[in-house]
Amino acid sequence: MSAEKTYHASCLCSAVKFTLVGDPFHFVICNCRNCKKAAGSAFMANIMFKPEQVSFTQGEDTVSEFQDCNTISGRALTRTFCSKCGAQLFLIPAARNMLITHPSLIEEEVAWVPKKESHPHDRWSWVKEIAFHPKQKPKL
Repeated sequence: MSAEKTYHASCLCSAVKFTLVGDPFHFVICNCRNCKKAAGSAFMANIMFKPEQVSFTQGEDTVSEFQDCNTISGRALTRTFCSKCGAQLFLIPAARNMLITHPSLIEEEVAWVPKKESHPHDRWSWVKEIAFHPKQKPKL
C-alpha cells in the first residue's frame, strides 16, 4: 500500500504555509459574483478537501477571516486570507465538513482538472465553457 502524496502550499508572501495530503474530493470552477470579486478574476478555481487532509506548517497566526454573508445560497461562508499579502487561502462553508482552497497556492504541479462549473449563467461572455468529460459507462 503506497502513501498518499503530500502537496505543499503557501500564500503569495510565503508567511502562511500548509500541506494537503492526498487528492481533493472535488474540483469546481465558480463563476458567482462573490468568488469573482474575491479572486480578482473571471472565475475562481476551487479544490475541496476534508479538514483532516490539511495541516498548517507555518503562519497560522497570520491568517485572517472575512464572513461572507451575502452569498447566493444565503448560507454564510468564511473566507480566510493572509493578513500580510492578502492572498485568499480557504473558503469554509457553514455546517460543511470541508475546506476549499485553490490550486494556484500549491507548489507542485498537479494533474487535477475541474469536474464541474458552478453558476455557468454568470460566466463572462469572453470566458469559454469548460469541457467536462464525464466517465462513459462501459458497453456490455
